This record gives sequence, C-alpha cells and structure tokens, in this order.
Amino acid sequence: MRNCLIAAACAAPFITLSAIAGDKPPMPKVYQGMGTQKGQWKVDFLERSGVRGAARVPGSMTLCIDSLAEQARKNAASGTKARSECKYRVIKDTSSEAVVESTCKERTMTVKTTRENDKTLVMEMDGKDQKGGAPTHMKLRYAYLGPCREGQGTMSFDKNSEQCRKLRERAAKMDPERQKQVAAMCN
Repeated sequence: MRNCLIAAACAAPFITLSAIAGDKPPMPKVYQGMGTQKGQWKVDFLERSGVRGAARVPGSMTLCIDSLAEQARKNAASGTKARSECKYRVIKDTSSEAVVESTCKERTMTVKTTRENDKTLVMEMDGKDQKGGAPTHMKLRYAYLGPCREGQGTMSFDKNSEQCRKLRERAAKMDPERQKQVAAMCN
C-alpha cells in the first residue's frame, strides 16, 4: 500500500487529476510539449525527509502513466472517484520552471518543477501538515523512457534492485496471486 501511495504522489504531476479528484489543478507551461500524460517515466529519488520510512526510499522506479490514467478512468466510471477539497495557486509559470501550491484540508504542498530538457524534469515537493506535523521534503528526477510496454503495471522496479529482493522475500511467504503481482513489479 505504501508503494502505491508513493507511485500516486510521484505520478500526480503527469496525469490529468480531474479524473481522480474533483478539481483540476493548473497545467503549468513547463509541461507543455513534453507528452507527460502517456508513456513510462523513470523516477529517481534524490532527497526525502520528514516522510515516514524516509530511510527506505527506493533509488528509482518506473511509472506507466497510461496504466495510472486507466485506473483513474475506471474509478470515475464506477463512481468511486475521490472528491478533492484542494485549492491550487500558481506562484510561478514559465517554460523552464513552475511553482504550484496546493492547499487541502489537512496539508499544504508546494511543488517546484524545473525542466532540464525535453525529456527530463526535476521536482521538489515541500509539504506542511495543517495539524502541526513535521514538514516533508522530496526531490525527484523524472526522465521519459518512451511508450509503456504491453501489460505494464503502474509501478515497477529493476529486477536486481534492493526493493525487488525484499519484495520477493516477503512474497515467498504469501499466496501465489500476490507472488504474481510482485513478479509484475520487478521486471
């Protein structure tokens, strides 16, 4: 479940969130011409603090945005669409850098996106809990890899990575269906 939340957080800048949430966040100029709503992206975790499990940050993972968008469409069609109570404010909007602030019921998040080139973005996310919790920080690099592979899931790791080794160890003690899910994530 934690990995799904990480995937959703990492993918949020790329998909049209109106399919997931009630309100559509602004689409900054930094994303224009990148084709960010399709294909697979390698996500490298550069920094992470204030987040539970920060010491266990995956080095990198691959996100299939097509798969995530399909899940959002299915949720919307079945009526299980989450309702957003977030407000969005664009602080900076240029073709090379954007800063967007989202204020939700329990959290304020500022996302700074810098475009390194036509296929690479660096994103810094700083969050503050409205209830006085510790501030959070994540810095990630996104690199476009091309179209998703046939049958590719939302999130996957390199088969030789530490994450996959641990997942396989845990899956060996689980039912065969869960073992198939882990195998699909580690390819």
